[in-house]
Amino acid sequence: MNTPVRGRRRSDTRTSPLSLISRPTGEPGGRRRAEAPAAAHSVARRAGIAAATAGMLAVIAIPVAHAGDAEELVRTDLVSNNSAVSVQAAKDADLRFDRPWAASQAAQEKAKVAAASAEKKKADDAAAKKAAADKKAAADQKAAADKKAKAQAAAKKKAAAIAAAKKADAAKAKTAGFATGSLKAPIPHMKQTSGFGYRLNPITGAAGELHTGIDYAMGCGTPVKASDGGKVVEAGFQVGGGGNRIVVQHRGGLKTTYNHLQSIGVSLGQKVAQGERIGELGTTGNSTGCHLHFEVVKNGQTVDPAGWL
Repeated sequence: MNTPVRGRRRSDTRTSPLSLISRPTGEPGGRRRAEAPAAAHSVARRAGIAAATAGMLAVIAIPVAHAGDAEELVRTDLVSNNSAVSVQAAKDADLRFDRPWAASQAAQEKAKVAAASAEKKKADDAAAKKAAADKKAAADQKAAADKKAKAQAAAKKKAAAIAAAKKADAAKAKTAGFATGSLKAPIPHMKQTSGFGYRLNPITGAAGELHTGIDYAMGCGTPVKASDGGKVVEAGFQVGGGGNRIVVQHRGGLKTTYNHLQSIGVSLGQKVAQGERIGELGTTGNSTGCHLHFEVVKNGQTVDPAGWL
């Protein structure tokens, strides 16, 4: 066992990290300083050891910092768990998460039902549209048929009226201007007031005057008709006393005259049929009242009308 020497620092093989820190220049050491080269080497060595020591201290401090961070995390977690924090997404945010590959069977069935419903609605709409179109077409067709039938009925009626008019015209043309060979009464319900022959003049009172026709008394305005078919050869006012006068020429040299008329309904040269209205009974000319003076002339001579009616 070695006994330490008093008065001198014992040399130790172990070197303390603190002993490696260099002292300021000029500071006395426990031992005698080495020469300059050895001193420089010693300073570099001490610097390297100091850097290594600092690195070791940093490594040792890391778990402590982590432990502090862990404690801070624990405290933060506790605060988070004990605090009511409201998290709300933006109103306009689109939070859809489409995952077709993860769709459930119920969602697929729902999609199938919706597709089938849409197809059915489409088919129903098409059927309703077609039914409406068919109904409209049927209504239009019926309206067209009714219109056609109405037009045909009107055309048929018009054709019948034209045919009837032509028939009447043909009948009139057949008799107009031609005598039937017999004369008919020119007015209905003839009431004779003066016959054919000599008589006293009812106006002047003179005797021996020949009355060349027959007078039939009726109300003024009574229709006067042609006694037979023929041609109007005279129609106007007669100055000699006959007043408004019509003369119709018949065949075989026969004429009939209609005198004292209130009005004349035919014109000179017009052809008339037997029974056709030619004027109205009146009291014009030398007349004492409403009556018709009717004459029959055969070959230019007046004859008694009674033998012809």
